[in-house]
Amino acid sequence: MTDTALHRTTADSSPRLAAYHALEGHFAELCHLGRALSLLSWDRAVMMPKTGAAARGKQCSTLVQIRHKKLTDEKIGDLLQAAATETAAMSDWQHANLREMTRLYRRAVAVPNDLAAALSRAANACETKWEEARPENDFAGVEPYLLELLSLTRQSGQAIADACGMDNIYDAMLDEFDMGARYQDIAPLFADLEKWLPDAVNRAIEKQTPPLPLGQTPSVALQEKLGRFLLEKMGYHGRFDTSSHPFSTGRHGDVRITTRYTSDDFTVDGVLTVMHEAGHGLYDMQVPEEWDEQPVGGVFDLSMAVHESQAMVWERQIGQSLPLWRFLAPYCRDLFGRADDDPAFQPENLYRNVNMVKKDLIRVEADEMTYPLHILLRTKLEKAMIDGDLEIKDLPAAWNDEMQDKFGITPPNDAQGCMQDVHWYGGHFGYFPSYLLGAMNAAQVFQSIRRDIPEIDTDIAAGKFDPVRIWLRENIHSRGCLNMPRDIIKEATGDYLKLENFQNHLTARYLEG
Repeated sequence: MTDTALHRTTADSSPRLAAYHALEGHFAELCHLGRALSLLSWDRAVMMPKTGAAARGKQCSTLVQIRHKKLTDEKIGDLLQAAATETAAMSDWQHANLREMTRLYRRAVAVPNDLAAALSRAANACETKWEEARPENDFAGVEPYLLELLSLTRQSGQAIADACGMDNIYDAMLDEFDMGARYQDIAPLFADLEKWLPDAVNRAIEKQTPPLPLGQTPSVALQEKLGRFLLEKMGYHGRFDTSSHPFSTGRHGDVRITTRYTSDDFTVDGVLTVMHEAGHGLYDMQVPEEWDEQPVGGVFDLSMAVHESQAMVWERQIGQSLPLWRFLAPYCRDLFGRADDDPAFQPENLYRNVNMVKKDLIRVEADEMTYPLHILLRTKLEKAMIDGDLEIKDLPAAWNDEMQDKFGITPPNDAQGCMQDVHWYGGHFGYFPSYLLGAMNAAQVFQSIRRDIPEIDTDIAAGKFDPVRIWLRENIHSRGCLNMPRDIIKEATGDYLKLENFQNHLTARYLEG
Protein backbone atom coordinates (compact mmCIF):
# COMPACT_ATOMS: atom_id res chain seq x y z
CA MET A 1 0.00 0.00 0.00
CA THR A 2 1.31 3.43 -0.93
CA ASP A 3 1.68 6.25 1.57
CA THR A 4 -1.12 8.04 -0.25
CA ALA A 5 -3.42 5.06 0.16
CA LEU A 6 -2.51 4.86 3.83
CA HIS A 7 -3.55 8.49 4.30
CA ARG A 8 -6.83 7.63 2.58
CA THR A 9 -7.77 4.64 4.72
CA THR A 10 -6.45 5.06 8.24
CA ALA A 11 -9.24 7.35 9.46
CA ASP A 12 -12.04 6.42 7.05
CA SER A 13 -14.16 4.65 9.63
CA SER A 14 -13.63 7.15 12.43
CA PRO A 15 -16.92 8.50 13.86
CA ARG A 16 -14.96 11.62 14.78
CA LEU A 17 -15.07 12.56 11.09
CA ALA A 18 -18.79 12.16 10.43
CA ALA A 19 -19.26 15.61 8.87
CA TYR A 20 -16.09 15.30 6.83
CA HIS A 21 -17.11 11.90 5.42
CA ALA A 22 -20.53 13.27 4.50
CA LEU A 23 -18.73 15.99 2.57
CA GLU A 24 -16.66 13.38 0.73
CA GLY A 25 -19.90 11.82 -0.51
CA HIS A 26 -21.25 15.15 -1.72
CA PHE A 27 -18.03 16.07 -3.51
CA ALA A 28 -17.79 12.66 -5.17
CA GLU A 29 -21.18 13.36 -6.78
CA LEU A 30 -19.97 16.79 -7.85
CA CYS A 31 -16.93 15.12 -9.39
CA HIS A 32 -19.18 12.79 -11.40
CA LEU A 33 -21.13 15.73 -12.78
CA GLY A 34 -17.92 17.55 -13.64
CA ARG A 35 -16.56 14.52 -15.47
CA ALA A 36 -19.81 14.23 -17.42
CA LEU A 37 -19.50 17.87 -18.47
CA SER A 38 -15.92 17.27 -19.56
CA LEU A 39 -16.95 14.31 -21.69
CA LEU A 40 -19.73 16.34 -23.32
CA SER A 41 -17.20 19.08 -24.06
CA TRP A 42 -14.77 16.54 -25.52
CA ASP A 43 -17.51 15.09 -27.70
CA ARG A 44 -18.49 18.58 -28.83
CA ALA A 45 -14.92 19.27 -29.99
CA VAL A 46 -14.12 15.85 -31.47
CA MET A 47 -17.26 13.97 -32.53
CA MET A 48 -20.44 16.04 -32.40
CA PRO A 49 -21.99 17.30 -35.65
CA LYS A 50 -22.37 21.07 -35.82
CA THR A 51 -26.14 20.66 -35.88
CA GLY A 52 -25.97 19.41 -32.30
CA ALA A 53 -24.55 22.64 -30.91
CA ALA A 54 -27.80 24.13 -29.64
CA ALA A 55 -28.89 20.93 -27.91
CA ARG A 56 -25.43 20.42 -26.44
CA GLY A 57 -25.53 23.92 -25.03
CA LYS A 58 -28.78 23.11 -23.24
CA GLN A 59 -27.39 19.83 -21.92
CA CYS A 60 -24.26 21.46 -20.54
CA SER A 61 -26.23 24.34 -19.08
CA THR A 62 -28.54 21.92 -17.27
CA LEU A 63 -25.63 19.96 -15.82
CA VAL A 64 -23.84 23.16 -14.80
CA GLN A 65 -26.99 24.34 -13.06
CA ILE A 66 -27.45 21.02 -11.25
CA ARG A 67 -23.80 20.95 -10.23
CA HIS A 68 -23.87 24.56 -9.06
CA LYS A 69 -27.05 23.95 -7.07
CA LYS A 70 -25.52 20.92 -5.37
CA LEU A 71 -22.29 22.79 -4.62
CA THR A 72 -24.15 25.74 -3.13
CA ASP A 73 -26.53 23.64 -1.02
CA GLU A 74 -26.77 25.10 2.50
CA LYS A 75 -26.19 21.59 3.79
CA ILE A 76 -22.61 21.74 2.49
CA GLY A 77 -22.05 25.01 4.33
CA ASP A 78 -23.32 23.43 7.54
CA LEU A 79 -21.14 20.35 7.04
CA LEU A 80 -18.07 22.50 6.39
CA GLN A 81 -18.62 24.29 9.68
CA ALA A 82 -19.02 20.96 11.47
CA ALA A 83 -15.99 19.44 9.74
CA ALA A 84 -13.88 22.38 10.88
CA THR A 85 -14.29 21.04 14.43
CA GLU A 86 -13.02 17.59 13.40
CA THR A 87 -9.59 18.62 12.12
CA ALA A 88 -7.69 17.12 15.06
CA ALA A 89 -8.58 13.65 13.77
CA MET A 90 -7.70 14.34 10.14
CA SER A 91 -4.68 13.26 8.13
CA ASP A 92 -2.72 15.81 6.11
CA TRP A 93 -4.61 14.76 2.99
CA GLN A 94 -7.96 15.17 4.69
CA HIS A 95 -6.92 18.61 5.94
CA ALA A 96 -6.03 19.59 2.39
CA ASN A 97 -9.24 18.09 1.05
CA LEU A 98 -11.30 20.14 3.50
CA ARG A 99 -9.36 23.24 2.49
CA GLU A 100 -10.19 22.63 -1.17
CA MET A 101 -13.85 21.87 -0.39
CA THR A 102 -14.10 25.15 1.48
CA ARG A 103 -12.46 27.10 -1.34
CA LEU A 104 -14.75 25.63 -3.98
CA TYR A 105 -17.84 26.24 -1.85
CA ARG A 106 -16.96 29.85 -1.11
CA ARG A 107 -16.39 30.62 -4.77
CA ALA A 108 -19.60 28.88 -5.80
CA VAL A 109 -21.98 30.42 -3.26
CA ALA A 110 -20.82 33.83 -4.37
CA VAL A 111 -22.41 33.26 -7.80
CA PRO A 112 -26.23 32.97 -8.02
CA ASN A 113 -27.47 29.81 -9.70
CA ASP A 114 -29.18 31.66 -12.55
CA LEU A 115 -25.99 33.63 -13.27
CA ALA A 116 -23.92 30.43 -13.37
CA ALA A 117 -26.37 28.89 -15.85
CA ALA A 118 -26.45 32.03 -18.00
CA LEU A 119 -22.67 32.13 -18.04
CA SER A 120 -22.49 28.51 -19.19
CA ARG A 121 -25.00 29.14 -21.99
CA ALA A 122 -23.19 32.26 -23.11
CA ALA A 123 -19.82 30.49 -23.15
CA ASN A 124 -21.18 27.62 -25.22
CA ALA A 125 -22.90 29.98 -27.67
CA CYS A 126 -19.86 32.22 -28.00
CA GLU A 127 -17.44 29.35 -28.57
CA THR A 128 -19.73 27.82 -31.17
CA LYS A 129 -20.03 31.15 -32.97
CA TRP A 130 -16.25 31.61 -32.78
CA GLU A 131 -15.72 28.28 -34.52
CA GLU A 132 -17.94 29.50 -37.36
CA ALA A 133 -16.66 33.07 -37.47
CA ARG A 134 -12.93 32.49 -37.24
CA PRO A 135 -12.48 30.84 -40.67
CA GLU A 136 -14.55 33.65 -42.17
CA ASN A 137 -12.55 36.38 -40.41
CA ASP A 138 -15.87 37.62 -39.02
CA PHE A 139 -15.16 39.39 -35.73
CA ALA A 140 -18.34 41.44 -36.12
CA GLY A 141 -20.31 38.19 -36.11
CA VAL A 142 -18.89 36.97 -32.82
CA GLU A 143 -18.61 40.40 -31.17
CA PRO A 144 -22.10 40.48 -29.57
CA TYR A 145 -21.59 36.97 -28.18
CA LEU A 146 -18.25 37.94 -26.65
CA LEU A 147 -19.76 41.15 -25.28
CA GLU A 148 -22.48 39.22 -23.44
CA LEU A 149 -19.99 36.63 -22.22
CA LEU A 150 -17.62 39.27 -20.88
CA SER A 151 -20.47 41.03 -19.07
CA LEU A 152 -21.55 37.81 -17.35
CA THR A 153 -17.93 36.91 -16.59
CA ARG A 154 -17.38 40.28 -14.92
CA GLN A 155 -20.58 39.88 -12.87
CA SER A 156 -19.48 36.44 -11.72
CA GLY A 157 -15.93 37.62 -11.02
CA GLN A 158 -17.11 40.60 -9.00
CA ALA A 159 -19.32 38.38 -6.87
CA ILE A 160 -16.42 36.01 -6.20
CA ALA A 161 -13.99 38.84 -5.46
CA ASP A 162 -16.43 40.37 -2.97
CA ALA A 163 -17.16 37.05 -1.25
CA CYS A 164 -13.53 35.92 -1.05
CA GLY A 165 -11.94 39.24 -0.10
CA MET A 166 -10.04 39.76 -3.34
CA ASP A 167 -8.97 43.21 -4.47
CA ASN A 168 -10.34 43.04 -8.01
CA ILE A 169 -12.22 40.96 -10.56
CA TYR A 170 -9.07 39.89 -12.41
CA ASP A 171 -7.69 38.30 -9.25
CA ALA A 172 -10.87 36.24 -9.08
CA MET A 173 -10.21 35.12 -12.66
CA LEU A 174 -6.58 34.23 -11.93
CA ASP A 175 -7.51 32.36 -8.76
CA GLU A 176 -9.88 30.13 -10.69
CA PHE A 177 -7.01 28.68 -12.72
CA ASP A 178 -4.10 29.11 -10.30
CA MET A 179 -5.14 28.98 -6.66
CA GLY A 180 -3.71 31.86 -4.68
CA ALA A 181 -2.42 33.74 -7.73
CA ARG A 182 -2.73 37.51 -7.55
CA TYR A 183 -1.91 40.01 -10.27
CA GLN A 184 0.25 42.08 -7.94
CA ASP A 185 2.48 39.03 -7.48
CA ILE A 186 2.87 38.02 -11.12
CA ALA A 187 3.05 41.55 -12.53
CA PRO A 188 6.66 42.15 -11.37
CA LEU A 189 7.77 38.79 -12.84
CA PHE A 190 6.13 39.61 -16.15
CA ALA A 191 7.48 43.17 -16.15
CA ASP A 192 11.05 42.00 -15.54
CA LEU A 193 10.75 39.42 -18.30
CA GLU A 194 9.35 41.99 -20.72
CA LYS A 195 12.35 44.22 -20.06
CA TRP A 196 14.83 41.41 -20.73
CA LEU A 197 13.16 39.43 -23.51
CA PRO A 198 12.96 41.73 -26.57
CA ASP A 199 16.72 42.25 -26.74
CA ALA A 200 17.32 38.55 -26.08
CA VAL A 201 14.96 37.67 -28.95
CA ASN A 202 16.80 39.98 -31.33
CA ARG A 203 20.18 38.53 -30.32
CA ALA A 204 18.91 34.98 -30.79
CA ILE A 205 17.63 35.81 -34.27
CA GLU A 206 20.98 37.32 -35.24
CA LYS A 207 22.93 34.35 -33.87
CA GLN A 208 20.94 31.41 -35.24
CA THR A 209 21.76 29.37 -38.33
CA PRO A 210 18.68 28.66 -40.46
CA PRO A 211 17.91 24.95 -40.87
CA LEU A 212 17.73 23.16 -44.19
CA PRO A 213 14.13 22.87 -45.45
CA LEU A 214 12.42 19.63 -44.47
CA GLY A 215 10.72 19.25 -47.83
CA GLN A 216 7.23 17.97 -48.47
CA THR A 217 4.94 17.81 -45.44
CA PRO A 218 4.24 14.18 -44.46
CA SER A 219 0.66 12.99 -44.69
CA VAL A 220 -1.63 13.29 -41.69
CA ALA A 221 -1.63 9.50 -41.40
CA LEU A 222 2.17 9.41 -41.07
CA GLN A 223 2.19 12.29 -38.60
CA GLU A 224 -0.41 10.47 -36.53
CA LYS A 225 1.76 7.34 -36.57
CA LEU A 226 4.71 9.41 -35.35
CA GLY A 227 2.55 10.87 -32.60
CA ARG A 228 1.40 7.45 -31.43
CA PHE A 229 5.00 6.24 -31.40
CA LEU A 230 5.94 9.14 -29.12
CA LEU A 231 2.93 8.61 -26.86
CA GLU A 232 3.90 4.98 -26.32
CA LYS A 233 7.46 5.99 -25.43
CA MET A 234 6.15 8.59 -22.99
CA GLY A 235 3.92 6.03 -21.28
CA TYR A 236 0.65 7.65 -22.33
CA HIS A 237 -2.14 5.15 -23.09
CA GLY A 238 -5.30 7.24 -23.46
CA ARG A 239 -7.30 8.41 -26.48
CA PHE A 240 -5.63 10.44 -29.23
CA ASP A 241 -7.85 12.42 -31.61
CA THR A 242 -7.99 15.65 -33.61
CA SER A 243 -9.85 18.90 -32.90
CA SER A 244 -9.75 22.52 -34.03
CA HIS A 245 -7.81 23.44 -30.89
CA PRO A 246 -5.60 20.86 -29.11
CA PHE A 247 -6.58 20.00 -25.53
CA SER A 248 -6.56 17.26 -22.89
CA THR A 249 -9.23 15.96 -20.52
CA GLY A 250 -10.03 12.99 -18.30
CA ARG A 251 -8.39 11.19 -15.44
CA HIS A 252 -6.57 7.91 -14.73
CA GLY A 253 -7.96 5.16 -16.99
CA ASP A 254 -9.85 7.56 -19.26
CA VAL A 255 -7.53 10.35 -20.36
CA ARG A 256 -8.04 11.94 -23.79
CA ILE A 257 -5.87 14.31 -25.80
CA THR A 258 -6.16 15.93 -29.21
CA THR A 259 -3.90 17.59 -31.73
CA ARG A 260 -4.50 19.24 -35.09
CA TYR A 261 -2.65 18.95 -38.40
CA THR A 262 -2.60 22.46 -39.82
CA SER A 263 1.11 23.24 -39.93
CA ASP A 264 3.33 22.55 -42.93
CA ASP A 265 6.02 21.47 -40.44
CA PHE A 266 5.48 17.99 -39.00
CA THR A 267 7.57 18.80 -35.93
CA VAL A 268 4.84 21.17 -34.71
CA ASP A 269 1.60 19.16 -34.82
CA GLY A 270 3.16 15.72 -35.14
CA VAL A 271 5.66 16.06 -32.29
CA LEU A 272 5.59 19.15 -30.07
CA THR A 273 1.83 19.56 -29.75
CA VAL A 274 1.46 15.85 -29.11
CA MET A 275 4.13 15.89 -26.40
CA HIS A 276 2.56 18.98 -24.84
CA GLU A 277 -0.93 17.51 -24.56
CA ALA A 278 0.47 14.14 -23.47
CA GLY A 279 2.31 15.96 -20.69
CA HIS A 280 -1.07 17.17 -19.45
CA GLY A 281 -2.46 13.68 -19.90
CA LEU A 282 0.32 12.02 -17.92
CA TYR A 283 -0.30 14.41 -15.04
CA ASP A 284 -3.98 13.41 -15.02
CA MET A 285 -3.07 9.72 -15.27
CA GLN A 286 -0.62 9.84 -12.37
CA VAL A 287 -2.41 11.89 -9.71
CA PRO A 288 -3.34 9.93 -6.57
CA GLU A 289 -6.04 7.48 -7.61
CA GLU A 290 -7.13 7.05 -4.00
CA TRP A 291 -8.29 10.68 -4.05
CA ASP A 292 -9.69 10.59 -7.57
CA GLU A 293 -13.19 11.81 -6.73
CA GLN A 294 -12.12 14.40 -4.17
CA PRO A 295 -11.01 18.02 -4.60
CA VAL A 296 -7.57 17.24 -3.17
CA GLY A 297 -7.01 14.89 -6.11
CA GLY A 298 -8.22 17.42 -8.67
CA VAL A 299 -4.96 18.95 -9.85
CA PHE A 300 -6.77 20.87 -12.59
CA ASP A 301 -8.58 22.87 -9.93
CA LEU A 302 -5.35 23.68 -8.11
CA SER A 303 -3.06 25.31 -10.63
CA MET A 304 -2.93 25.43 -14.39
CA ALA A 305 0.52 27.00 -13.99
CA VAL A 306 1.71 23.73 -12.45
CA HIS A 307 -0.29 21.69 -14.98
CA GLU A 308 1.19 23.68 -17.85
CA SER A 309 4.67 23.13 -16.46
CA GLN A 310 4.18 19.38 -16.81
CA ALA A 311 3.19 19.80 -20.46
CA MET A 312 6.10 22.13 -21.14
CA VAL A 313 8.65 19.84 -19.52
CA TRP A 314 7.82 17.41 -22.31
CA GLU A 315 7.27 19.88 -25.14
CA ARG A 316 9.94 22.51 -24.49
CA GLN A 317 12.56 20.95 -22.24
CA ILE A 318 12.58 17.51 -23.91
CA GLY A 319 10.83 17.93 -27.26
CA GLN A 320 13.09 20.78 -28.30
CA SER A 321 16.31 19.23 -27.02
CA LEU A 322 19.07 17.79 -29.19
CA PRO A 323 18.94 14.39 -27.41
CA LEU A 324 15.28 14.00 -28.38
CA TRP A 325 16.11 14.53 -32.05
CA ARG A 326 19.07 12.16 -31.86
CA PHE A 327 16.46 9.58 -30.92
CA LEU A 328 13.71 10.62 -33.36
CA ALA A 329 15.74 11.39 -36.49
CA PRO A 330 16.32 7.75 -37.57
CA TYR A 331 12.67 6.88 -36.93
CA CYS A 332 11.47 9.90 -38.93
CA ARG A 333 13.78 9.08 -41.85
CA ASP A 334 12.42 5.55 -41.97
CA LEU A 335 8.77 6.59 -41.49
CA PHE A 336 8.86 9.34 -44.10
CA GLY A 337 11.01 7.47 -46.61
CA ARG A 338 14.05 9.74 -46.33
CA ALA A 339 17.61 8.54 -46.97
CA ASP A 340 19.84 7.87 -43.98
CA ASP A 341 22.25 10.56 -45.16
CA ASP A 342 19.54 13.15 -45.89
CA PRO A 343 21.08 16.31 -44.40
CA ALA A 344 17.67 17.83 -43.60
CA PHE A 345 16.79 14.87 -41.39
CA GLN A 346 19.96 14.77 -39.33
CA PRO A 347 19.51 15.44 -35.58
CA GLU A 348 21.33 18.78 -35.64
CA ASN A 349 19.18 20.14 -38.47
CA LEU A 350 15.92 18.96 -36.90
CA TYR A 351 17.06 20.52 -33.62
CA ARG A 352 17.72 23.84 -35.37
CA ASN A 353 14.33 23.55 -37.04
CA VAL A 354 12.36 23.27 -33.78
CA ASN A 355 14.35 26.06 -32.16
CA MET A 356 14.21 28.70 -34.87
CA VAL A 357 13.32 32.07 -33.39
CA LYS A 358 10.92 34.12 -35.49
CA LYS A 359 8.53 36.94 -34.70
CA ASP A 360 5.25 35.46 -35.86
CA LEU A 361 1.50 35.98 -35.55
CA ILE A 362 0.22 32.74 -34.04
CA ARG A 363 0.74 31.84 -30.38
CA VAL A 364 0.41 28.07 -30.69
CA GLU A 365 3.05 28.04 -33.44
CA ALA A 366 5.40 30.46 -31.68
CA ASP A 367 8.93 29.49 -30.76
CA GLU A 368 10.10 29.26 -27.19
CA MET A 369 11.71 32.70 -27.15
CA THR A 370 8.80 34.70 -28.56
CA TYR A 371 6.00 32.68 -26.93
CA PRO A 372 6.20 34.68 -23.68
CA LEU A 373 5.59 37.89 -25.64
CA HIS A 374 2.31 36.41 -26.89
CA ILE A 375 1.25 35.74 -23.31
CA LEU A 376 2.30 39.18 -22.10
CA LEU A 377 0.13 40.68 -24.85
CA ARG A 378 -2.90 38.56 -23.95
CA THR A 379 -2.51 39.17 -20.24
CA LYS A 380 -2.46 42.92 -20.78
CA LEU A 381 -5.54 42.89 -23.02
CA GLU A 382 -7.67 40.50 -20.98
CA LYS A 383 -6.96 42.41 -17.79
CA ALA A 384 -8.02 45.60 -19.57
CA MET A 385 -11.25 43.92 -20.71
CA ILE A 386 -12.01 42.59 -17.24
CA ASP A 387 -11.19 45.94 -15.64
CA GLY A 388 -13.50 47.72 -18.08
CA ASP A 389 -10.66 49.65 -19.70
CA LEU A 390 -10.99 47.98 -23.11
CA GLU A 391 -14.30 47.64 -24.95
CA ILE A 392 -14.92 44.57 -27.08
CA LYS A 393 -15.41 46.66 -30.20
CA ASP A 394 -11.88 48.01 -29.76
CA LEU A 395 -10.26 44.61 -29.21
CA PRO A 396 -9.04 44.04 -32.81
CA ALA A 397 -7.32 47.43 -32.97
CA ALA A 398 -5.82 47.05 -29.49
CA TRP A 399 -4.52 43.60 -30.45
CA ASN A 400 -2.93 44.92 -33.62
CA ASP A 401 -1.29 47.79 -31.73
CA GLU A 402 0.22 45.38 -29.19
CA MET A 403 1.48 43.07 -31.94
CA GLN A 404 3.17 45.99 -33.64
CA ASP A 405 4.71 47.11 -30.36
CA LYS A 406 5.97 43.69 -29.26
CA PHE A 407 6.70 42.00 -32.59
CA GLY A 408 6.91 44.75 -35.16
CA ILE A 409 4.20 43.08 -37.24
CA THR A 410 0.46 43.58 -37.73
CA PRO A 411 -1.98 40.71 -38.39
CA PRO A 412 -3.51 40.86 -41.88
CA ASN A 413 -6.88 39.86 -40.44
CA ASP A 414 -8.63 39.16 -37.14
CA ALA A 415 -8.55 35.39 -37.67
CA GLN A 416 -4.78 35.61 -37.24
CA GLY A 417 -5.17 38.28 -34.59
CA CYS A 418 -7.64 38.51 -31.74
CA MET A 419 -9.69 35.51 -32.94
CA GLN A 420 -6.88 32.96 -33.06
CA ASP A 421 -7.38 31.52 -29.54
CA VAL A 422 -10.51 29.89 -28.14
CA HIS A 423 -9.94 30.97 -24.54
CA TRP A 424 -11.83 34.27 -24.33
CA TYR A 425 -14.61 32.96 -26.56
CA GLY A 426 -15.06 30.04 -24.17
CA GLY A 427 -15.10 32.32 -21.13
CA HIS A 428 -11.61 31.43 -19.89
CA PHE A 429 -10.40 34.88 -18.87
CA GLY A 430 -7.39 34.70 -16.55
CA TYR A 431 -6.07 31.49 -18.10
CA PHE A 432 -3.30 32.90 -20.30
CA PRO A 433 -0.82 33.84 -17.52
CA SER A 434 -0.66 30.17 -16.52
CA TYR A 435 1.06 29.37 -19.84
CA LEU A 436 3.96 31.68 -19.08
CA LEU A 437 4.14 30.70 -15.43
CA GLY A 438 4.08 27.11 -16.62
CA ALA A 439 7.06 27.69 -18.92
CA MET A 440 8.97 29.25 -16.04
CA ASN A 441 8.07 26.37 -13.73
CA ALA A 442 9.07 23.84 -16.40
CA ALA A 443 12.57 25.28 -16.71
CA GLN A 444 13.01 25.13 -12.95
CA VAL A 445 11.58 21.60 -12.73
CA PHE A 446 13.80 20.25 -15.50
CA GLN A 447 16.83 21.82 -13.86
CA SER A 448 16.00 19.66 -10.83
CA ILE A 449 15.50 16.58 -13.01
CA ARG A 450 19.02 17.11 -14.38
CA ARG A 451 20.30 17.39 -10.84
CA ASP A 452 18.68 14.13 -9.78
CA ILE A 453 19.20 12.21 -13.05
CA PRO A 454 22.64 13.24 -14.41
CA GLU A 455 22.36 10.77 -17.30
CA ILE A 456 19.04 12.21 -18.50
CA ASP A 457 20.38 13.36 -21.90
CA THR A 458 21.70 9.87 -22.62
CA ASP A 459 18.36 8.36 -21.60
CA ILE A 460 16.38 10.68 -23.86
CA ALA A 461 18.69 10.05 -26.82
CA ALA A 462 18.02 6.33 -26.32
CA GLY A 463 14.24 6.82 -26.16
CA LYS A 464 14.11 6.05 -22.44
CA PHE A 465 11.52 8.50 -21.11
CA ASP A 466 10.42 6.52 -18.06
CA PRO A 467 12.94 8.20 -15.70
CA VAL A 468 11.36 11.60 -16.42
CA ARG A 469 7.81 10.30 -16.10
CA ILE A 470 8.61 8.56 -12.82
CA TRP A 471 10.40 11.62 -11.42
CA LEU A 472 7.40 13.80 -12.24
CA ARG A 473 5.02 11.27 -10.70
CA GLU A 474 6.99 10.99 -7.48
CA ASN A 475 7.80 14.67 -7.02
CA ILE A 476 4.74 16.46 -8.42
CA HIS A 477 1.88 14.29 -9.70
CA SER A 478 1.57 12.20 -6.55
CA ARG A 479 1.14 15.34 -4.46
CA GLY A 480 -2.24 16.16 -5.98
CA CYS A 481 -3.58 19.30 -4.28
CA LEU A 482 -1.96 18.47 -0.96
CA ASN A 483 -0.10 21.79 -0.95
CA MET A 484 -0.46 25.21 -2.53
CA PRO A 485 0.93 25.55 -6.08
CA ARG A 486 3.99 27.58 -5.15
CA ASP A 487 4.81 25.07 -2.40
CA ILE A 488 4.53 22.12 -4.79
CA ILE A 489 7.20 23.72 -6.96
CA LYS A 490 9.36 24.51 -3.95
CA GLU A 491 9.17 20.95 -2.63
CA ALA A 492 10.01 19.50 -6.05
CA THR A 493 12.85 21.89 -6.91
CA GLY A 494 14.09 23.20 -3.58
CA ASP A 495 13.05 26.81 -4.26
CA TYR A 496 10.09 28.99 -5.08
CA LEU A 497 9.66 30.04 -8.70
CA LYS A 498 12.48 32.27 -9.88
CA LEU A 499 12.58 34.08 -13.21
CA GLU A 500 16.35 33.61 -13.45
CA ASN A 501 15.97 29.85 -14.00
CA PHE A 502 13.86 30.53 -17.09
CA GLN A 503 16.28 33.19 -18.29
CA ASN A 504 19.23 30.84 -17.77
CA HIS A 505 17.48 28.13 -19.80
CA LEU A 506 16.74 30.48 -22.71
CA THR A 507 20.26 31.89 -22.59
CA ALA A 508 21.87 28.45 -22.67
CA ARG A 509 19.74 27.19 -25.57
CA TYR A 510 19.52 30.28 -27.77
CA LEU A 511 22.34 32.64 -26.90
CA GLU A 512 25.19 30.35 -25.86
CA GLY A 513 24.41 27.01 -27.50
